[in-house]
Amino acid sequence: MIVPPSNQPGSPGRRDELDLIVDYAVQLLVEEAHLVARTRAGFLTGILDAANDRLSEIEEESELEDGGN
Repeated sequence: MIVPPSNQPGSPGRRDELDLIVDYAVQLLVEEAHLVARTRAGFLTGILDAANDRLSEIEEESELEDGGN
């Protein structure tokens, strides 16, 4: 499902490629969640919350690596 990028970093198509991969992955997860009686809105909200948590962790790690500046 997730394949290595075929575009070079900084190339215009790289972001589009990533967007397609993420959209497909989210679509599969939403379909699976629907099969077990989860609502799309509730499940997508859960994805957003989890993604925000992961981004916060990355920010905290970066701050620690930079010496807290």
